[in-house]
Amino acid sequence: MLWQPRWRALARRFGGWRRKRRGGDGGNWDLPGGLDLGDDLLVGIAVIVGLILFGVLFWFVLLPLILLLLDLLVVVVLLVLAIPARVLLRRPWTIEAIPATQGGGDNRFSTQVIGWRRARRVRDEIVQKLRDGYPSPVV
Repeated sequence: MLWQPRWRALARRFGGWRRKRRGGDGGNWDLPGGLDLGDDLLVGIAVIVGLILFGVLFWFVLLPLILLLLDLLVVVVLLVLAIPARVLLRRPWTIEAIPATQGGGDNRFSTQVIGWRRARRVRDEIVQKLRDGYPSPVV
């Protein structure tokens, strides 16, 4: 038993349009609404204009939106990976305090604290002591 395509049946079913096209109407096909596809120049111009409009829409609207979403996705993925990694690997957080002085002096205080909760607690303590008038460094 051989599996072969039924070329005659396929040619009769799908090749009949060729005979009709060669039949004498000059290859003009009428569509609903009175549109005549025989005028290939107008169809070609319409296709080119449509492609140009799609290209402009894609370049100035769709591509920037896609890139914006991609940037946001990268930032979210980095945050989701970086914060747990910093906390689980016990990397220290750097806390800096620069008090607002009237003399314009640069009293910068910096410390490193291990742990998320402890870093927040030390930050709040530094802020409170600077408000109370303690000179920096306070910890």
